[in-house]
Amino acid sequence: MTDHKTTGLYVDEAVVRIIAAQVILITLLILFTQSAILALLLAGDFALRAFTPFPAPLTFTGKAISNLFTIAPQPIFASPKRFAAALGFTFSLVISVFLYSGLLPAAYVTGGILLFCAVLESVFKICLGCYVYNWVVLPIQNKVSNRN
Repeated sequence: MTDHKTTGLYVDEAVVRIIAAQVILITLLILFTQSAILALLLAGDFALRAFTPFPAPLTFTGKAISNLFTIAPQPIFASPKRFAAALGFTFSLVISVFLYSGLLPAAYVTGGILLFCAVLESVFKICLGCYVYNWVVLPIQNKVSNRN
């Protein structure tokens, strides 16, 4: 049997949901304090999860919380979750730019969208970024693959 941890094809859905809960808290803190720096730090965490094999701080704490409460691992495909993290990176970066530029209403709207997505993931196990990946990205990748 293949070890899901070594293949990189899977992530633990329980940890992903814990990370989403952390994103909720951090995003609320960002919007409450209007901290562009904190938004950049969140963007950095999303970037680590989306674009590199290196562990991100929220992944570390998510795994620690999962282990603390002995939550059984639930492997799911990693690619849609990486795409969702790339969207989170984009939203966090945009929030930072809006806050830095003093465009508070735009920052709040963008932050609200990020919060909405994180609540759906954390509370209801619904990943909007994963739906976008499966409905848009994957069909495009399949068309490109079939041409070769």
